[in-house]
Amino acid sequence: MKKIVLGFILLTVLTQLNAQQALYIKADLRGIPDNTTVSLIDGMSNKEVATAKVDAGKFTLTSKTALPTVFLLSFSGLQQKLPLFIGNDSLSIYGDLLKPTNISYKGSPNHDVYQNFMKMLTPKMELYGKTRQALQVEKSAIVKDSLINVEATQAKDIVLSYQFTARKNNQSPVSTFFLFQLANAFPAIKDNLGDYYAELGGDAKKGAFAEIVEKSLQSAGIGKIGSVLPDFKQNDVNGKSVSLSSLRGKYVLVDFWASWCGPCRAENPNVVKTFNTFKAKGFTVLGVSLDQDKSKWLEAIKKDGLTWTHVSDLKYWNNEVAVQFGIQSIPANFLIDPKGVIIGKDLRGEDLNRILSANIK
Repeated sequence: MKKIVLGFILLTVLTQLNAQQALYIKADLRGIPDNTTVSLIDGMSNKEVATAKVDAGKFTLTSKTALPTVFLLSFSGLQQKLPLFIGNDSLSIYGDLLKPTNISYKGSPNHDVYQNFMKMLTPKMELYGKTRQALQVEKSAIVKDSLINVEATQAKDIVLSYQFTARKNNQSPVSTFFLFQLANAFPAIKDNLGDYYAELGGDAKKGAFAEIVEKSLQSAGIGKIGSVLPDFKQNDVNGKSVSLSSLRGKYVLVDFWASWCGPCRAENPNVVKTFNTFKAKGFTVLGVSLDQDKSKWLEAIKKDGLTWTHVSDLKYWNNEVAVQFGIQSIPANFLIDPKGVIIGKDLRGEDLNRILSANIK
């Protein structure tokens, strides 16, 4: 009898341990029609890992993850999505899907850190984005100079805010996630990536985001202005291998983008405008896509009118060229001269037009 009781206790303990090692989401959200399918999507692989049906606003999802990472809750027929930064937590979600800023999340320390980052960064990034948009359309040189100063001040504030928040959470992988996200947007972070990463420890140096940062540090010598951009090959939309070196003799914008990337799609009209202005003068674009779905890639090319050469290995963030060049977020680009020397990088808006105007007479 004692053996039976002991066996039952052991089974109960093991069951509880297994439950603790699984990701469990319990939600009660208003604003979702009954029978809506909710999907839990891994943000790094872009793959669905669990689904459920909504009943009276309630649903549960279970999965497992090796380490805390980014997930996305997606609802069929609804545009609203909920980002999550979670591990094998028991997460409770309550609120109204139509009022996402008021939704309550309990049970995940990493998601708490993620929300703190978002509350701090979102308003600052929105103001910074508006300033950059104003710069793109402003004609007055005096006003432009003023906006450039405002932009620099806002960028400095964002960098300092990240630094302060990351130091408070230097053991969290959330800090690493935002480090690699911001590094591609702000040279002050990218140029000192090793110093920022050195301030992190523990779980912040584990998982996919740490791997991305470490690979970026290993490839830090690639992409410096004045250096030659290494040659590479990938297949175009017809499966034909295209090399960067085949475009020698032209100014080339090597443009990293994807159909699912909102900022990339927003920037495409600027690239199209510049391409049409300079294509007869020895300029072209080589688009490198981080897509997975070929049909969506081709659809975006057609819809946005991107009439230049496009390549991809359809490996999402594992695109071999993106990994080789340490690309941490998109859009990202390198502008090279006819000899393959980098003369500009991460150009936005009128920046590309300005550099080409100075070099192509």
